[in-house]
Amino acid sequence: MLAAGAGNQRTEVSQGDIIHRPSSGESDEPRWGFIVTADCDIVQDKAGARLSYLDIVTVHHYLEHIWAAEALRKLRVRALKIAAELVTSAVRSLDDQLDAISSDDLLIWLREATGEEIVKALQLPSENQKQHRHALEVVELVFDLRGSYTTAFQRLRQIWMMQGTGAKEMRARLEQALDYNKATDFHLIPEIPESDRLGFVVLLREISSIHHDDLHASALDLQISGSEEGFYVAGPSTDNLRYAISQKMAFLFSRIGMSENYESQCEIVTGLAIDELHSLQEPARTAR
Repeated sequence: MLAAGAGNQRTEVSQGDIIHRPSSGESDEPRWGFIVTADCDIVQDKAGARLSYLDIVTVHHYLEHIWAAEALRKLRVRALKIAAELVTSAVRSLDDQLDAISSDDLLIWLREATGEEIVKALQLPSENQKQHRHALEVVELVFDLRGSYTTAFQRLRQIWMMQGTGAKEMRARLEQALDYNKATDFHLIPEIPESDRLGFVVLLREISSIHHDDLHASALDLQISGSEEGFYVAGPSTDNLRYAISQKMAFLFSRIGMSENYESQCEIVTGLAIDELHSLQEPARTAR
């Protein structure tokens, strides 16, 4: 599918094509994208010659950085609550007139002192120190307060190990995270064109854009252009993959942009329709 436009002919691209930008160095990760701009919009330049695409990452990257970070975020409230209750109990054993330590208070304290320093300050008996130290370390890990680990998954795995989670259970949790049937905001694909890696995740919420002029027909053309922002068309996806991703996106974003007034009106018309339906089903009364 060619875009209309004056001057040089643009690279042929269609909805569902996989685009790729190779790594330019050790600190630069390779990138992939899934074109979602409709073919008719590409031809007519409806988006001002910009093409929208979904970011694609390897399964390894998804689990290590994206999924693990979200899993840690979900642990924050509970981890803080448990630690704050323990610290409050310890503080009041020193002085029962002291106020309770809130989650916010504890987080501020942990930003200023390590969990080990707090345990020492609480003057806990040796048999209670492990429990408090464990709870405070979990908070440090979920908020990444110490920077002791490189990735989110390393911090999550450390929490699992502290909780006594075995290797088999860890593997089961990772497999569940990639469960195709439960995935709502990503789509798992086994492979993509021109890549020797296996296992990729299309991120349905991560929509980026690229100017059509920065899209090239081949890796060689991209290299010749010297473009730092450019991608090249690695190849098409299958029809089934394109339809599956379009369907998931439609479901994911179907309710975005609806105002409270719209929701209220929907409730009203739904109620009226149900009332009318019930009234039609009522048996006719015989006049006396």
